[in-house]
Amino acid sequence: MATDYSEKRNFFRMNLDCNMEYTVNGSGEIRCGLMKNLSGDGIQFVADQAIDAGAELNIAITPENTVTPPLNVTVEVLRCDPAEDGNGYLIAGNITRR
Repeated sequence: MATDYSEKRNFFRMNLDCNMEYTVNGSGEIRCGLMKNLSGDGIQFVADQAIDAGAELNIAITPENTVTPPLNVTVEVLRCDPAEDGNGYLIAGNITRR
C-alpha cells in the first residue's frame, strides 16, 4: 500500500493547542502565545503582536504534567500573517537550536 506524501515534509507535524512563552531576542520581554503545531524542525503559534521574518525567538513550553519534559528552542521566524479569525498573528518558524 502506497503512502500519500503530498505534504513533502521531513518531519510529521503534531497539532497542539497549548500555552507557550516567547522572547524576541534583544527585547528582554517575555510574551505569551498559543502553540498550534510542532514538527522536528518547525513551529507555528499565534501571538498578539506581529513579528518580522528573520527575527530570532526563544520559545519555552512547560507541560502541565511532569511526565513530559519542558521544551526550550530558538526559532527563526519565517513568516507572520494575520490570524484567520482576526485575533492576533500566525507565526511560523524554523527551529535553529534545541
